[in-house]
Amino acid sequence: MTAAGYAFSPRGAVRMWQRNATVGRKTMVTTLTPRFVEAIAYLAIMGLGLGTYLTTVDGVDYVDFIAPGVAASTVMFGAVIETTYNSFVRIHVRRVVEAVVTTPLSLADVVVGEYLRAATRAVAYGCVFLAVMAAFGLVHSPLAVLVPLVFVVGALTFAVLGMAYTALVSNIEHYNIFYTGVLTPMFLFGGVFFPFSDLPGWAQVIGWCLPLSHLVAATRELTLGDAGLVTLAHVAALVALLLVVFPFPAARLRRTLLR
Repeated sequence: MTAAGYAFSPRGAVRMWQRNATVGRKTMVTTLTPRFVEAIAYLAIMGLGLGTYLTTVDGVDYVDFIAPGVAASTVMFGAVIETTYNSFVRIHVRRVVEAVVTTPLSLADVVVGEYLRAATRAVAYGCVFLAVMAAFGLVHSPLAVLVPLVFVVGALTFAVLGMAYTALVSNIEHYNIFYTGVLTPMFLFGGVFFPFSDLPGWAQVIGWCLPLSHLVAATRELTLGDAGLVTLAHVAALVALLLVVFPFPAARLRRTLLR
């Protein structure tokens, strides 16, 4: 399974990415605009609203604390949406994947192309949010220029996780379980709205097992100027998860599509 999942052609993957990007180009403005509005809404409602009652967290203004977390969660949702619902439609409804694998592109090329498309979309969302943060004066360190690189790693990680779930399901209704039972709890308990430091030990362990927690922490440390070796450790945790899960979707889909 591992060898098959990693054996892809970079050129073929880029071709698949180009195909999906071309199809999605017409909806680019309508896709990005809601993210811009959503960014402002989150900062206004959660940060400026709740922040009037809860002024500081870990010694920083509450709005400064949650803004990087919301940016990271935007990357997560952007990547997962692309490799869940959208990829499912291309695989099972429009049969795009079956058509593409009749060309010189392999199934692994197609799957990695899906990763790349999802990562592109998610990083664009995250960068829009980062621009909103900068406009609100919520970026406090020049190290924030490295945040898009962290977004790339996080986006690829969540793209792979979303695709792994897609490879397992045969009914689009199954995504209700994934979003309600996995993504929403991760969003609420992923360090976006409160730190883990004052939680019981067992809760901290669970919190740091969530990939979103590492993306949130790395983003927050870079925007607040607290980056260090721990930041690299957070990124390394995401890379490790990415590499472990990376080959599974292609191997699983190969068995599914050849049934």
